[in-house]
Amino acid sequence: MNTQLFKDFQDFRAQLNSRFLERETIIDGLLASLITKQNAFLFGVPGTGKSELVRAISNGFKGTDYFGYLLSPTTDPSELFGPVAVSKLLKDEYTRDTEGYLPSANIAFLDELFRGSSAVLNSLLTILNERTFNNGKEVVKTPINSIVAATNSFPTEESLQAFLDRFLFRPTVDLLQKPVSKRKLDMWSLGIEPRPEIVSKLTQKDLVELQEQAAAIAPTTKFAGLFGDVMERLEVSGIYISDRRRVQIIQFLRGYAVVKGESELHPHILLETLPHILYQSDEDKEIIREQLDAAIVTGSRFVKENQHAANSIMHEFYSWDAKARTISDTKMHMDVARNMSKCLSDLTTIQKRLTEAMDDDELKITEEVRLKMMKQHTQNDSDMKTIAKSLTRFTTN
Repeated sequence: MNTQLFKDFQDFRAQLNSRFLERETIIDGLLASLITKQNAFLFGVPGTGKSELVRAISNGFKGTDYFGYLLSPTTDPSELFGPVAVSKLLKDEYTRDTEGYLPSANIAFLDELFRGSSAVLNSLLTILNERTFNNGKEVVKTPINSIVAATNSFPTEESLQAFLDRFLFRPTVDLLQKPVSKRKLDMWSLGIEPRPEIVSKLTQKDLVELQEQAAAIAPTTKFAGLFGDVMERLEVSGIYISDRRRVQIIQFLRGYAVVKGESELHPHILLETLPHILYQSDEDKEIIREQLDAAIVTGSRFVKENQHAANSIMHEFYSWDAKARTISDTKMHMDVARNMSKCLSDLTTIQKRLTEAMDDDELKITEEVRLKMMKQHTQNDSDMKTIAKSLTRFTTN
């Protein structure tokens, strides 16, 4: 990706996050869906800004045609796909004038999708799957990059769940949770502060370049092996993953890497995305997170586990050190010295692992975690000197 496009795209992403509060993961996922030509589904109560967000993303790429519609049980296919062309009907040709309707759009938002009739949903399948539309005798290739749908709740009907499988990224859009976000929204509503505007320099041509960039994203060596391990863990845990979905996930992850400014696929991307992709129920979400946590070591988790191990070693050392002060038997002293030496060796190993982790790009260490690592590194150095000093009591005798 050229430098200017990277800057313009990240500026656009930052502006979206400034205007739509507490939507970081959703914004990144929708952008990744657009870049990789995947469909997305947003769950959430009315009034959470779902349609406004999708429209803002569409408007961010100059030249993009947007189509939005609120479905109901009485929605007729012509409202989505265009009216029947009367001039051709007189010639016994049943076709639709699709200009300005869903088949001619680049991005579409279909609100309350599952309220649509079976006729409407069935007509959508080819567009969702193959990006084609059967217009009379002609199969038309549509310019659609992504269709985003929305509803208030997860469907329980089996037929609708099968339909939902056509949408890859499926996050829940919650009401604002943070008090600071609510106060900021109040300030905007009262006119005390202006709501941030979105001014994008991106175009449809830039979107094509982003799509090409995503296709070229390669996995790191660690990611390649880990992805298969995670998929196997999930399948064993009862999470069904079709072959089609597996391929779509990899494509989506490449787009997500581009959105995050990554040049390769790293394991941490799985933690951020899969909980919003693979579930069929709320119970599935918990299983998915448990398996991801078990398989993927993050910088934060590494620091916590490493600190716990160091603390356990020092607890053992102080136990032996106290014992050494109360015994006089030479053989016991040798036993104490041997165990203290082991404590020093184990702590040295932990320190080496910590040093290597600080330079491990795959852990995606934040500044906060890095500071904790540096503090832990200093403490380990001090503890190693304490153990070494205590051991001199035995080596000098």
